[in-house]
Amino acid sequence: MFIKTTIKAAITSVAVLSLAGCFGSSSSSSPTSGGTTGGGTSAGGGTSTGGGTSTGGGTSTGGGTSTGGGTSTQAAFDTKSQSYIFLAPTATPLTGSADYTGEISVLTQANSANPAEALVGTLDMNVNFGSGVTNPVTATAGNFAGNVDGVATTVTGTLSTANAIAGDVNAIDTITNPVVGTLTSATAILRGTVSDPTGALSGDARMALSGNFKEADGAKLSGGHQTTIVPTGGGTSIATGGSLYADKD
Repeated sequence: MFIKTTIKAAITSVAVLSLAGCFGSSSSSSPTSGGTTGGGTSAGGGTSTGGGTSTGGGTSTGGGTSTGGGTSTQAAFDTKSQSYIFLAPTATPLTGSADYTGEISVLTQANSANPAEALVGTLDMNVNFGSGVTNPVTATAGNFAGNVDGVATTVTGTLSTANAIAGDVNAIDTITNPVVGTLTSATAILRGTVSDPTGALSGDARMALSGNFKEADGAKLSGGHQTTIVPTGGGTSIATGGSLYADKD
């Protein structure tokens, strides 16, 4: 029951906990690791059948669509994030710093009713495009809500670059090509403690997110993430991923 957002990011894969109600890796597409990519990934859309009401920055109605911590339903998130993949990359050098606000989706354990279940949360970033800047990306992700195994669910806790440890990747990358121009991407590791009502997703989370800047002056960001949760008290680690999009404020 946790967290769906792709530029590319390095992350260690772990075994997926194939347990109903826990995050799975069944996605219509999955993020990759490493430098930059031409666009993000996103899982399939559709609406989820939930049960009850959830509060995590949004609401969820049983038998209908579920709303995440952001402003959209899962289907709306999929439609928007997928459209960002096809936007033209920013092809000129970016300077200064900018704030970005968007949403991030995390795939959850599939069920027969809806194999594309996920949670949707909010994403806030500040990016410093200056050369030689240490830790140029500051980001937080949280307010996750949606459906897991057909049940409306919220996952509390905030993931942040403020919780980084030695060796975590935090960088702005540029690639210059005489044909396509100068392409820019961002990569960062977010960490934090998460929890859900059942405790199945309570533990320490590590999210490796990345994204490519799109349109003039880097007006938009399209990307994805890979996330690992180490359960409180031990047990098999949970691996998942998803998509993200953001707009320059």
